[in-house]
Amino acid sequence: MTMPGLRQTMLWVVAVAIPVIILAVGLILVAQADNAAQLRLEVIRSYDRRSLMQDMLSQHQDAETGQRGYLMTNRREFLEPYETALRAIPDSFNRMQALSASAEQQKGLHTLRTLSREKLAFVQEAISSNARGGRDQALAMVVSGRGKLLMDRLRAEIGRQQAVEAKQLAHTSALADRAQKQLRGRAFSLLSFLAILLCAAGIVILRTLKARGAALARLDDVSRRRKAILDAAMDGILILNPSGSIEGVNRAGARIFGYEDSDMLRRDVGMLFANQPPRGQVAAYLRSMNLSEGHPGHIQEIPGRRKDGTVFPSDVAITAVELNDGTHYVAVVRDISERKRVERIKSEFVASVSHELRTPLTSIAGSLSLLAGGAGGELGDRAQRLITIAHSNAERLVRLINDILDLEKIDSGRMVFKNQLIDLSDFLKQAIEANRGFADRYQISLELKIDGPRAYVWADPDRLMQIITNLISNAVKFSPAGAAVEVVLQPSGAAHRISICDHGPGIDEGFRERVFSRFAQADSSDSRAKGGTGLGLSIVREMVTRLGGSVSFDTETGVGTRFHIDLPATAPEKAKEEGRILICEGDRQTSADMQEILANAGFPCDVVHDGSAALAAARARSYRLILIDSDLPQGGGISLVRSLRALEDGSHPPILMISADSRAGSVEAEALPIIDWLQKPLPTDQMLDAVKHTLFGGQRDGKPRILHVDDDPDVLRLIATALEDQVELTSVATLREARAALGRQPFDLAILDLGLTDGPGSLLLPDLKAAGQIPVIIFSAQDADNEAAASVQAFLTKSRTSIDHLVATVERLWRQTSPEGGK
Repeated sequence: MTMPGLRQTMLWVVAVAIPVIILAVGLILVAQADNAAQLRLEVIRSYDRRSLMQDMLSQHQDAETGQRGYLMTNRREFLEPYETALRAIPDSFNRMQALSASAEQQKGLHTLRTLSREKLAFVQEAISSNARGGRDQALAMVVSGRGKLLMDRLRAEIGRQQAVEAKQLAHTSALADRAQKQLRGRAFSLLSFLAILLCAAGIVILRTLKARGAALARLDDVSRRRKAILDAAMDGILILNPSGSIEGVNRAGARIFGYEDSDMLRRDVGMLFANQPPRGQVAAYLRSMNLSEGHPGHIQEIPGRRKDGTVFPSDVAITAVELNDGTHYVAVVRDISERKRVERIKSEFVASVSHELRTPLTSIAGSLSLLAGGAGGELGDRAQRLITIAHSNAERLVRLINDILDLEKIDSGRMVFKNQLIDLSDFLKQAIEANRGFADRYQISLELKIDGPRAYVWADPDRLMQIITNLISNAVKFSPAGAAVEVVLQPSGAAHRISICDHGPGIDEGFRERVFSRFAQADSSDSRAKGGTGLGLSIVREMVTRLGGSVSFDTETGVGTRFHIDLPATAPEKAKEEGRILICEGDRQTSADMQEILANAGFPCDVVHDGSAALAAARARSYRLILIDSDLPQGGGISLVRSLRALEDGSHPPILMISADSRAGSVEAEALPIIDWLQKPLPTDQMLDAVKHTLFGGQRDGKPRILHVDDDPDVLRLIATALEDQVELTSVATLREARAALGRQPFDLAILDLGLTDGPGSLLLPDLKAAGQIPVIIFSAQDADNEAAASVQAFLTKSRTSIDHLVATVERLWRQTSPEGGK
């Protein structure tokens, strides 16, 4: 048999075997389900039999109790327990009969019937004797002990049968477990065989593809003679004369625009494009490009217009050609409708990846982290090693997905940077501590060296931390065990330099030009061993560039590599002072009184008297709270609130409005993020209470009460495990359940997922605000946007945030919003 025939046969075998194996596995699963159902039935029947035997014992005891009460009192009403038991005992035996299937159970039931008849006959005889006037005889019968003996025999027989029943159930369970293990073993064997078949099919397909590639290469060699024509024929080609009229067009060009070849000749090329170049001005437009022969071509995206009037996106490459009758132009037109569609699909896919991969990966990595940390109890060495391997690979997959999503956001211009003043000395200490655990795994020490005074930069701390972490992790992975990675800060007047230095093998000379390229790896086998994706340095360069800085490196083979980040220096006096309250009140006496009251209560304040001064103060400092007079000059308090919310730095402190008329619940209050409306004249205690409630959320005792809203049950269980014994946690999966929980009890904090089954999680934010300004942590697979991030206390992205970091954020917010922690 020839090699292609063998490959074809192999593929047929795989195509037939796969459904058979899947069917067999399905049958095994059905058998497992049947066994489980049979075991549940046996458990229920056993429980019912034991319960019935216990009921019968109680009924005979009731009969005996009624007998003795009657004999002692000679009053007929004391026979009521006896008469009730006499009616219930036959029904119990009938139900026991229905549940007794085996011969042994029937035999035991017969024994119980015999003992019951003897016991009831004895009781009846004593009662009858007493009824006939032989009370002494009846008492003598009781005193004889025969009734007790019969009751003991009945009790012993019931105990024996219950023990037999329990033993039989244990035996049945053991048999069911054994059957389950056998079925699982068969299923695993079938799946292993299926995996082998798939691997074999994959090898065959790869060889087929290789053979196909060789055939295509031979075909390409044959086609090279007409390469120029064939390459151009893939797109529309228009030959334009100096006046911009069409002199020639290929078939692809006519097809793209929906014309016949003859209909396009000698027509102004402007008719083929919706906007640019303008009709009748093509010649001037072409001359303005200053193209020359040999120029690679001027490419731009221009909306094309077909004969039927439909508009489509197109890329147009224009090249000049010098001919005897003047400069002509070759326009190559490519319809990019499909590319635009793919880009849209890509965007939708990235959004899907953000939720459908990040959420389960967060659960996986978080669960493994908790197990590795001992949350599930002490593990054996082997289990601990397996958990560590799984956790490491889960983190690697998370890093890859995050890198891909970061690149997509960079390319689309959607990456958000929330810059603030950063003290690099403190920041780099935090970065080293955050990466020390990773370095310890490689037996690498991290050292910080600061060469000069304190240095400040204006940057996004999260993005800068991502940059430093990427460079430190690279340096650690390519350093020999026992070495040190140094992080060096060199302050300067214009730009501060951060250097990450390793003592590894250095970067090969042939690879140095591609260090910052995407998916670039010096040695693919070594990179796989180190867990790299080839994206980290590309992301570093893009982020540093957007922060206004630059990145470079020095390397020496066999000595080590030093990556340098240069960021523009920022004067420390631009730091925004935190922790103060801003009062914007038009009446100077009222504002002075408010400042004195708040200062005496431990709240330092700044005072301004108009909207422009308030805006200037908000740009210079970050305030914990702003109190605004609604009757300000120059536009009023409402206009000031809108201006404050439009500040570019994204700082949105809570606002209390002070007005001569209460407008809480009005259109302004609902449309703007105003915490409360306070009515003048303003009592001292009311103002202090409003300030404290806004800053601290009121007094709280004991554990914080937290509402967790997430539609993924694994994430709910994971967070519940991580916060166990630390908080009072209420976990719900939908907006409806969350609103019901808010109606039942107060909460101190909320953890909210944005993607829920019954609507966006952001719809719950007004409910949380109305429930008492509950602080919110968004923990979602979706990345933060400016609007959502500004409305909550913390925005954490799944897969970027460890469970430990989430727990630490909960603790931090609890401390900050409690009266003790906030002061």
